[in-house]
This record gives sequence, structure tokens and C-alpha cells, in this order.
Amino acid sequence: MKLKLHTQPEVPTEAECITPAIINSLKVKEVEKLKIYHGNREVNLADFFSVSNNKATSLEVEGDIHQIKYLGANMADGEMFIEGDVGQHLGSAMSGGFIKVNGSTGDWIAPEMSGGRIHIAGNSGHCVACAYRGASKGVSGGEIIIEGNVKNELGHGMANATIVVGGKCGDFTGVNMNSGTILTFGEMGIRTGAGMKRGTIICKDNIEILPTFSYDCLYSPVYLKLLLKYLKDNTQIKIDKEFTEGSFHRWSGDAIEMNRGELLVFSA
Repeated sequence: MKLKLHTQPEVPTEAECITPAIINSLKVKEVEKLKIYHGNREVNLADFFSVSNNKATSLEVEGDIHQIKYLGANMADGEMFIEGDVGQHLGSAMSGGFIKVNGSTGDWIAPEMSGGRIHIAGNSGHCVACAYRGASKGVSGGEIIIEGNVKNELGHGMANATIVVGGKCGDFTGVNMNSGTILTFGEMGIRTGAGMKRGTIICKDNIEILPTFSYDCLYSPVYLKLLLKYLKDNTQIKIDKEFTEGSFHRWSGDAIEMNRGELLVFSA
């Protein structure tokens, strides 16, 4: 099935029904009558999208949908390909499947994600894979690749997930991190890894090391070579040979959480 935006929403619009499991199980006329929320008004999906059956097993969405929120919410399987910019809460509570965005996204991408994959070719906003306010854990599984830049609080409270950023990161990357891996290739903001309990943050760019981290050693992690090979085969992220074959300074922290997390900083 294919959805194409024909009218730009005037206010943010919630469309949790736009997932492969829901859309691809219905006929075109049934999809057109699905309900979405334009601000506080319930409207038909056809008020903003044209619907066509392209016979594909995946769901295709096209247009500048930066005002559309909750695409792929609760997605458990299937594939969704988006051509254009996307709004907030993409992949909320996602547990499986694959979302590819050929564009940029808003804030709060993949909150409460437990599985599946999200690949964003452009930039993302604040609080990607971040725990909701008051929650002790954020994403608990899955893979998120962002080829561009992200803003603050990437992976706040994350557990058992893998996040890759090809560009710059904002402040508080991996704050209160429980476990998992964050790999970044660009300039970092301040307070990286603050309050992290476990997990690994790998940085190509030099970063400000918090005083609650202690230096361990210089080494070359073998698993990183496997991850970088996967990224070379599946993304457009530029990976220098020196980075693949180089060594990393290892720092343990955060001391306020028993020093069980690690920062790996590339040794140029």
C-alpha cells in the first residue's frame, strides 16, 4: 500500500494507525476511513493522504509529513519506507519490523522501543531513544541508525539497544544509560555518559571527559570491527580506514554508579 500526503496539516496530527500491520490488511476504501487526530479533531486519513494499492508487501509513505506524529507506533513486524521528513514519536513502542526514512525526523524518536530497526538518512531532534520523563528506562532493544546529526539526550536511560550516529550529537548523550551501545562519528556535546550505569559509548571525536570517569587503558575492541563492517555495507556513513584499524582510550564511569560503564574515545 502507498500513502501520499496531499494536504499539509495546519497543526500536529497523530496517526498511530499508519503501520504496515494495519494499513496492508485493509482495502483502499477502508484505509481512507481510518481515523487520525488533527489537533483535537478526529478526521479521516483520506483528508490528508491519497491511498493507492501498489501491490507491495511493504508500506510506502510519501510527502513532507513533519507534522504527522506516531508513525509506526506499536509496530511489531513488516517494513515501512518514508520519503520525506517525519514528525515526533516515530516508532513509539516498536517491537519489530523495519522503518527507513529518506529524510529527517522530529524529537522523541522510538520511545519505549523494544525491538526492530529504524534507519534515518537525515537528521533527528532531541530525546532520540530517550526514557519518558519519570521513567527509569528508555529503549530496551532494537537498532537505530541516524546518518546525520542528533540533538540532546540521545539514549537517555537506554538498555540493550544499539544506536549509531553518523554526524554530531548534542549534550547528555547516553545520560543515565543502563546498557547497550552508542557509536558516534561527529562532534560531541557536553556531559557525555553522565550517570551511566553500564553500556558502551564509542566516540570518534575527542570529548570532554567528566571528572567522575577514570582512565583504564588503550586497546582495540574486536567487536567494533564487526559493527563497522556492518555499517559500511548498509549505510552511507563515511568510515575512515584509520578508525576501523585504530585504538581507543577506555574510560570507566560514571563513578556515582560504580564505574561499570565505558567510554571509548578514538586515539587519532
